[in-house]
Amino acid sequence: MESLDSRSLRYVDCYAQKFSTPGTYYYQISRGLGLCLGPDKENAFSISVKARNGRMAAQGRQHNIAVVPRGNGLSAEPAHIEIEVGDTVMWHASDTSLTGYVVRGEGEGQVFDSSALSNDAVYTHAFGLPGEYKWVDAQHGRVGGIIIVRSPEATSSDHCREWLAALSQGAAVVIEGDQVKPGRVEILTGQTVFWAVRKADGISITDARLV
Repeated sequence: MESLDSRSLRYVDCYAQKFSTPGTYYYQISRGLGLCLGPDKENAFSISVKARNGRMAAQGRQHNIAVVPRGNGLSAEPAHIEIEVGDTVMWHASDTSLTGYVVRGEGEGQVFDSSALSNDAVYTHAFGLPGEYKWVDAQHGRVGGIIIVRSPEATSSDHCREWLAALSQGAAVVIEGDQVKPGRVEILTGQTVFWAVRKADGISITDARLV
């Protein structure tokens, strides 16, 4: 079985954060935990959040940032982006050599951290192997749940088409405070689970075997 851990993102994971206040946010990407954004932001990446013109859209846009190896460290592509209030930024990596990374930043009184998910954050994991996965919050231990991953039937071409269609559909888990809905999710191999943290005081989505 594989493992999942939002404290150390890999190429099968994504981290997303919604920005609701105008201003400039600086962040860094580290290969390990314990990342701290220092006062010198010259080498940090940035997100400029502009006020939205006109009426607030019902749903903001999503902006994607690729995490790539650069020398002995990690870089963001693009390194600087401009978005609008209500938009979401998603970090992802396609390089299978990345063994784990953390995104952490701050600005306008807000701290965002992929290893400690708070308000309006999302963590996703694509499951490549069948099995039963119990996840917990390694930060505080207040929430948890179970993901059941089943192998798809492949005895006919119809089964294969159904499985391929299912790969484009993920399963959502919503976390608000100490509440998790649903607590148990069943998916097929290759599907993705989205943990949407609406309101929380910094949690992790961590395989119980790692705690």
